[in-house]
Amino acid sequence: MLPRRRARRYRQGEVHAQVSEVCSVRTRHEADGERQRCALSPARTASPNLEMMRSLYAYGLLLPARAVNSEVHNRPLLGARTLGIEVTEPVLAARCGLGNIDPQHGSCSTSSAPAAIEVCLDHPLPPGGARLVTIRPDLDALGGMTLLTLRARDEFLSADLVDRVHAAARADKFDRGAWPGARRVPATADEIVEAFGDGEITALAAACADDAVSPRDRVETAARWLLSGTVPLAYLAAPRQRTELLLRALREGRIEIGMAAEGRIAVVTSEAPGALRLGYFFAPVVVACNPAHPFKTGNREICGGRKYTIAQWEPGHVALDLAVEALNRREPGWGGSATIKGSPQSAPSNLTLEAVVAVVERMMAHSNSKSSLPTALDI
Repeated sequence: MLPRRRARRYRQGEVHAQVSEVCSVRTRHEADGERQRCALSPARTASPNLEMMRSLYAYGLLLPARAVNSEVHNRPLLGARTLGIEVTEPVLAARCGLGNIDPQHGSCSTSSAPAAIEVCLDHPLPPGGARLVTIRPDLDALGGMTLLTLRARDEFLSADLVDRVHAAARADKFDRGAWPGARRVPATADEIVEAFGDGEITALAAACADDAVSPRDRVETAARWLLSGTVPLAYLAAPRQRTELLLRALREGRIEIGMAAEGRIAVVTSEAPGALRLGYFFAPVVVACNPAHPFKTGNREICGGRKYTIAQWEPGHVALDLAVEALNRREPGWGGSATIKGSPQSAPSNLTLEAVVAVVERMMAHSNSKSSLPTALDI
């Protein structure tokens, strides 16, 4: 019989100091009786006790506050026993009684802020029976829920698990070092997947974003990956398939790529998922417009309209915070992290593409000086 082992508590150093204004939750871990201690070695962590995971917390996905029927949907998920993870809308975050873990968004975010999943490595545990909710069903948020659950179960947090946490965080923050410069768009899907180097993470992201799967089942999928590196077979081909669809849209003329600010901004217009990434082959700053983005309005109803994303490969090319501040004066609801900002999540934008690009171009003068960048390349 294996000896009993308490879970190793990974410490993030100054994580709480960086996000203290954003994540002010300080709860005591309340257990309903003494939890069963798991005698797990790193080799045995591949099979989490999913039945026990199901009994610890409830999980939920919020609708944007301005979405139709959002209050009916959100009310049962919010309250005194709710902990938010990346609840990016302040009006909803304020209704999470246990606080909101969201270091990358809002007025307190900085370019060095950790991802939510990293904060959950050592964030105070919510009490048993709490609800963990998010408005962003991605690997960062759902992975954070998973970590809190595993820690509450006293799972052993192996070095491999911590490495996967940081890999997910790098992908979420698009932390890939310095922009490699203007390049020709690769001709094959495999080359594009290799250029961004996140095939496994993209597969997990597809699993987390699958609306056909319940939040609880998505958390269990994230748990299997964190503990053992297992990716569901159904999603393994997702990165390549998504990129193939992207290249097909490009060849068929369904993706338009223009340039602004003397080649320093790529302007991408397309309904194709992931089209923004193609802009990085031309410039370190991308303004992307999806003219028919699907907005959830409640009860699975969908409406289409303009959705903008402004992104920079790394901080310093453009003062995105100032850009969003200016855009919010025209249209409230813009927000995001240090490298990616977006128009309101709950409704189509009323701004023109030209107006958004003009604001971004003006704010490039406020960023750190960068060396001159090449103009557009032929595809």
